[in-house]
Amino acid sequence: MTVLKTPPSQLFELAASRQQRIDVSNTATWFFPGSKSRILFVHGFRGDHHGLQAIIGALPDHTCVAPDLPGFGSTGPMATHDLASYGRWLHEFATETGPYDAIVGHSFGSLVVASAVSQGLNQLPVVLINPITTRASSQKSLANKLATAYYRAGQNRIIGNWLLSSGLVTRAMSIGLVKSKKLGVRRFVHDQHAKYFSNFASAESVIQGFHAASTGSVMDYVQFLNSKTLLIAGEQDLVAPILAQYELEAALPEAELVVLAKVGHLTHYECAEEVANSISKFLEDK
Repeated sequence: MTVLKTPPSQLFELAASRQQRIDVSNTATWFFPGSKSRILFVHGFRGDHHGLQAIIGALPDHTCVAPDLPGFGSTGPMATHDLASYGRWLHEFATETGPYDAIVGHSFGSLVVASAVSQGLNQLPVVLINPITTRASSQKSLANKLATAYYRAGQNRIIGNWLLSSGLVTRAMSIGLVKSKKLGVRRFVHDQHAKYFSNFASAESVIQGFHAASTGSVMDYVQFLNSKTLLIAGEQDLVAPILAQYELEAALPEAELVVLAKVGHLTHYECAEEVANSISKFLEDK
């Protein structure tokens, strides 16, 4: 097993050095060749494939496939951006580009993976990073109230696009989520969000995506998640609280939970090496 011990910015560049863009139907897709397992990566809300690139860089021996979700990055929008539509899209994409040895979903991507499995995606090992296990729409915290108000304001035809693309809002969000004290890591995280967090097809796709992300929970799909499942959680995650991660582990028949200390919802940036190491071990043991 090869897992590289390098900063996330260098892991990101290592992945970029072996990437190939080969679009599949209407989906912008990046392939990262390797000699071992084939892994499908599904990124989170408002990001694109770059969000998981540091993890991919730490998995040089594996073939990794990373599409941009519909409505984000370089992939065009769907008619509707709800979980059923995203799950159907992923089911079709995975069937067309597979087979795979595992499928990985981060944050909102965990909901997309779970939805696809519920719609008949072949039962293969699943890795859910910072899986969404509590409905943000039901939470009464100040952060959730602010997020709801923000996306509601984003529907305004005059200022909506400007507000949703605001660099100041993006930086405030990034500062609120990052936990690392290392200047280089913090700079990398903020740079990633500044570059890719506002790369969306339309205000409508973002607002519909937010509704899907804030009203869904992986717990809704536990009856369908019957294959081996690796859960990777951040000890300080406020978006996907740690107690709910233990509840998800208990609800799944073949689940293993790995908790990373001193990190929150951005494990894919701040602990990319540890996440990659957990995925490698999971694949070796399956």
